[in-house]
Amino acid sequence: MIDRDQIEAALRRLNEAENARPSTGVEAVSAKIDMIMAPDVEGWRNGVHVPDRATEREVERKAFGALTDYNRTIERTIIDPPLASTGWTIHGTFEGREVRAAGSSIFEFNDAGRVQKYWMYFNPEDFFYRSR
Repeated sequence: MIDRDQIEAALRRLNEAENARPSTGVEAVSAKIDMIMAPDVEGWRNGVHVPDRATEREVERKAFGALTDYNRTIERTIIDPPLASTGWTIHGTFEGREVRAAGSSIFEFNDAGRVQKYWMYFNPEDFFYRSR
């Protein structure tokens, strides 16, 4: 069974992968995320089923492509193997306007240390690129 240290390391690698966006391309970021996700991962984004990694990659192309200075700050983490939860805030700019979006994610890890399932929650209106 996966332990707390393995989950903590995987979450750190996931955040590092996402935060590499300002210095690398979208496909490279997604490839790093692929290494943390199980091949048959599935998720839910605000209650909408995301059936596979390929579907989530499409969303990443849009998000990481639009926010070239994308940065996610993890503000809190709770780990209870095989589950973990993070509270986070995404920062970036789009067309000269600040984007700030708070949210949370819940992850279920498999015994190999990869994310098997995830649930992500955020307010989509936060991505309407309002000036702050």
